[in-house]
Amino acid sequence: MNKKDTKLRIENSLLKKKNADLEKELKFFKRILEHNNSCIFNLSIKTINGEKIWIDKQRIYNKRELLFKLDKDEEVETWIKELNRPYKDDDR
Repeated sequence: MNKKDTKLRIENSLLKKKNADLEKELKFFKRILEHNNSCIFNLSIKTINGEKIWIDKQRIYNKRELLFKLDKDEEVETWIKELNRPYKDDDR
């Protein structure tokens, strides 16, 4: 086996991995259709154990169990804090 064959095998392997990654990403974005009762601008990409999921920012308050499973970031921490507020009247 020469250097050219080795280089082609490496490139082929990299292309296969990139293709698999793109297919996974495409499947994820197609899952947005599962939220047919949500407005697109209310949907946010969050993660649970590193796996991406779609979250409806307006409906997350009704899904407390799911909210606490999400990987923590600034927005998730804000949602958790807002759970205990009787109403939201600030204009952010």
